[in-house]
Parts: sequence; C-alpha cells; structure tokens
Amino acid sequence: MNFYKKYSFFINIFLAYLLVIFVTLKLSLVWIIALVTFLFMGISILFYRYDKQKHYYKNIIDNSTNIVIVSDTKKLVSANKTFFKYFKGYKNIEDFSKKHSCICEFFQDEEGYLTSINDGLSWIQYLIKNEIIYHKVKMKIDEDEYYFTISASILDKKNSLYGVIMSNITEQETYKKELELLAINDALTNIGNRRFFHQKLDEQIALTQRYNTPFSLIIFDIDFFKKVNDNYGHDVGDKVLVEYTKYISSILRDSDIFCRIGGEEFIVILSNTTKDKAYLLAQKLREGVEHSKKILPITMSFGVAGYEKGDDDISLYKRVDLALYKAKETGRNKVVLG
Repeated sequence: MNFYKKYSFFINIFLAYLLVIFVTLKLSLVWIIALVTFLFMGISILFYRYDKQKHYYKNIIDNSTNIVIVSDTKKLVSANKTFFKYFKGYKNIEDFSKKHSCICEFFQDEEGYLTSINDGLSWIQYLIKNEIIYHKVKMKIDEDEYYFTISASILDKKNSLYGVIMSNITEQETYKKELELLAINDALTNIGNRRFFHQKLDEQIALTQRYNTPFSLIIFDIDFFKKVNDNYGHDVGDKVLVEYTKYISSILRDSDIFCRIGGEEFIVILSNTTKDKAYLLAQKLREGVEHSKKILPITMSFGVAGYEKGDDDISLYKRVDLALYKAKETGRNKVVLG
C-alpha cells in the first residue's frame, strides 16, 4: 500500500493548517518554506521507517519454513518464497495463476483431510468457519505427496482476502500411517491380520444390517501344515504361506477382505455375496490350491457361512469355524457349508 495514500488525509489536513497559519499570521515566505521542509522531512522519515518495517516483515515471511499465501475465494494473490520450494515449476504467482486457479486443485480427496469442498463450503470458507479445529491437507505436487497442517484468517473482509499458513507434517504423517499399517497387517504375508479382520467384520455387519445386503465368510487352513514345518523347516513353511497367499489373492476381488488369523489359518469377507456363491468360490480355491503345487504340493480345508438375520460377529464366526472343523474331521481337502 502506498504510504501517501495511507496517510493522505492527515497530510492534507496539515497542509491546510499551514495555509491557515500563513493567511492569519501573515508569515513570511521563508517561514512557510521552513515549515513545509520540516513537514516533508518528517514524512520522509516516516516513509523510510514504514518501508523498512515492511521489508523486515517480508523477509521474515519469506524465510519462514511454512508456506504463507494470500488468497481470495477464487485465486492466489501472493505467496512467500517457501511456496515456490514446493511448486518448483513456477517463477512467480502470475506464472502459477496461468495454469491453476486455486491451490485446492492439488488437494487429495482422502478421509480425514481437507478437500476443495467441505460441508458445502469452499476450503477457505470452511477453515474460517471452523478455525478452532485442527485441519490437515494431503497434496500431490509433481508426483510427490505432502501432508500439511493448514489454517486461515481474514485479512481484508471487504475484499475477501485471507491469509493461509501451511506447515509440512509429511514425515510425521508418513510415520503414523506406517504404524497404523503395522497394526493391521500380517508381517509375513502382507495381508490383513486378526485385528483387521474383526474390525472389518464389524463394519460389514453394520452395513448389512443397514442396507440388507448379503455377505459371507470363507475360512480355511493348510492341511497337515505341521508336517511341512517338521519335514522341511520353518523357512520353507513361511514360503508356502507367502506363495499360496499370493495365489489366492490373485483370484479374489479387490473388494474382498483377505486376512491371516492364525499360523496357517486364513479368512475372507465377501461383501454382496450369498453363501451359495461363496461355496462355489471356496471350491474353486480348493481345486486351484490342490493343482498349483507352489513350493510344495498341499491341500486346504474350507468352511463357508453366510450372514443370517440376528447374527453378530461371534455367532457368525462360530458357525463358519464349525464348518471348517467339520471339513477337517471328515477327510480334509473339502468345503463344508455352515
């Protein structure tokens, strides 16, 4: 903002005051020149201090490790130097604005993170309305993913200008996600573990009760797996688990939840699947395992059960587990419907 424009009212008042003094007291021209000179010296000093202060604050903002931007509801108005450390392909804000109307174009739509539209509000309006809440955003810039905390404040309400500060928390978020993954993944086979299974089973039961859609479980384990470990060693046993997990995963749908819930015991949650269709899939898996002979020739026993009205996680699991027990007790390498 121009200094004179900012203080023009006070400067004009002062000049008018001098004119009144000149007319009233009939001061000599020398005195008037001296007073005017004094005035402009004062203005120059104020302007210098203002400009220096402005430059000082700009340096602080530019050297901040945070992204600091000024935006209206449609586009970016200005950005500090840190902004261009992430958006390396742009020399200045004008260059950026030629290709992108909003920084929100880089926001990733993922649960738990701010998106371009939230509760019917633009991202910046949502931040202002919910300023006491801790907000995070996930961004993809030139194939790299970043995570930031993000906050906004009103700079100029009349012209709808907002200040936005974004702090990089990529390292913390990545570490957090790795810990979450370790908590629900089986370390050997890289599929879900028992904890993940129970979490997803509860979710599936809730969905089925709400929308009245079918779902089924297939549980299975490797026949005589103890003999594999005893005869060939645990290293070979681990390879058998890994290879047959990959094989079964290749047959299942992306929507199916596949978990290892014991040493050689596995379970699959099949959404939108009746128990009859689940039975056919289990037979396909059984036959495929028997003929694949990966690492070692093995067979598997299967139990199948579908969700029934009134079921909870315990009753459904008991029924499918009992079906597996019957398959093993009646000869193994078979599928029993529970």
